[in-house]
Amino acid sequence: MTVTWADIQEWRSDYVNEAQQTIEDALRTAREIVDDLEYAANDIRSEGQGPDQMRQQLSEIQDRLDSRINELTEYALATAELHGYVSRVVAIRESAYEVAAELHETIPESGDVRTPPMENSYNPTRYAKYQDLHACIKSAVDLATEAEATVGPRFKALADGQYAMSEGRHSESAGLANDADPSWTPEEVSVWWKLLSDSEREALINKDPEKYGNLDGIDMASRAKANDLVLYGRRDAAGNRIAGTGLLEQARQEYNELQAEFQAEQQATRGVVSPKLQELGRRRENARIRMQDLEALDKALDGHSDVSLVTLQAGEPGKNVLAALAIGDVDNAEHVATMVPGMTTNCRDSTALNLGYAYNLRDAAVGAGADPGNVATIAWLGYDAPPALPDFSVASTAQAEAGADPLRKFATGIHSWRSERGMDVHQSTITHSYGSTTGGIAMRSIGKDVVDDFVYTGSPGAGVASVGTLGVDKDHVWVSAVPHHDAVQGIGPDGDFGLDPKTLKGIGHLSGDASGAKDYSTYSLNPVANHSSYFVAPEPGKENHALNDLGEVIADVKER
Repeated sequence: MTVTWADIQEWRSDYVNEAQQTIEDALRTAREIVDDLEYAANDIRSEGQGPDQMRQQLSEIQDRLDSRINELTEYALATAELHGYVSRVVAIRESAYEVAAELHETIPESGDVRTPPMENSYNPTRYAKYQDLHACIKSAVDLATEAEATVGPRFKALADGQYAMSEGRHSESAGLANDADPSWTPEEVSVWWKLLSDSEREALINKDPEKYGNLDGIDMASRAKANDLVLYGRRDAAGNRIAGTGLLEQARQEYNELQAEFQAEQQATRGVVSPKLQELGRRRENARIRMQDLEALDKALDGHSDVSLVTLQAGEPGKNVLAALAIGDVDNAEHVATMVPGMTTNCRDSTALNLGYAYNLRDAAVGAGADPGNVATIAWLGYDAPPALPDFSVASTAQAEAGADPLRKFATGIHSWRSERGMDVHQSTITHSYGSTTGGIAMRSIGKDVVDDFVYTGSPGAGVASVGTLGVDKDHVWVSAVPHHDAVQGIGPDGDFGLDPKTLKGIGHLSGDASGAKDYSTYSLNPVANHSSYFVAPEPGKENHALNDLGEVIADVKER
């Protein structure tokens, strides 16, 4: 079934959310009853016909409840998946109306909006906005159609009595799936994770830490615990690290072995470059990259009790390790800000720098009045950013597009876990350079109210042509632009990168005055000397007004 633009006009995410809460409450109650019955059955210790009949009756009741719990679990997960779809469809639908209003257009029931002839020739900016409008309408309809095709059959199977799940009370997690399905959305993951007991969660983390250290939708404390096991090694029953099970140790050993093999081959060939030596050199370089990436993360964690590793993906040999480092309590802080850096970002060269920037953002939010215990910031190195020139991949948005969905899911996971616990969170996404294009693309399909404030800094292109396209309240979209020696601003071609955020109608303009930052360059031959000054702490006795404004956004006190 293909959904139409007219079909989605009545979609409301709050209705789905209410249904989801009702189902989950019923499921929790049912699981508690099963546990009580299990306890009661085990407590009947007498022998004889009467006690045997009591045990049998309790067992039959439990079996019927098992079936009911399985159905409720599937209802809960299907409703959570539907909520994710509806939230995104509603946000994109609202974006379409925002862009249409900017263009003074009316969207008909068909959703077919015509771009006026010659618009591209005479007004390329308006033409780009029409392209955004068309993209919003298509995206909303496509997502709604996908929801019908994906979630519809789940509800139909339940309604027809055809759903069967073999998760009885004696399974590892009674009535629930024993492991997260790779196809689950962050919203589904949050529902399932909340229903598990602490011991069930602990068992899953220990069983598959690589998976649970990167699973969007669970709490960040659990992700950090899992990534600790991945980086430093698993523990035995006594709590001691098991040698050879940590990525860091494995990477160092692999590099040392390849280095020794490479040197031995060099001696054997007396300096002649053989095919074997070339292959060993390639493998040694891949091992060096991984080792140095992991060592940089180890250094960032060492001695910083307030820092946790909430993403860790080693990837294939030769690929950058992807990671995210959090400062503070992401699961409970009132304000959570995720910083998305740009070109040349990798763990080995950029971890310390970006973690320092995240600390500065946190300090700026505290300076703006936020309680220190209620602010958490994240340095998100969770996508493969373009390397330095002469590599020209930075001229393409391919890596921004590839990184956008992981960023969307990461932010959605923070929001869905908090929502699942009935807790609000003010979530900001602070983007920089190429990372701002990545962020802009991610926001085009973000769910409603997932991100509360979105900021561009030093941006080559917004990823959009209209501020209304971003899935964030347009009064909470911001740009900061240092006026001197940041030549990256607006450098991306409009057709691929979107417009320069400074030119977006209706965007909020933060201070671009970073002249008080350490090492700020007033006179320089380097056209990008101040490209990162937005996040640099001020010189003693001075102020970095750009950083101060970012802090006000994070603390939710910045006014237009």
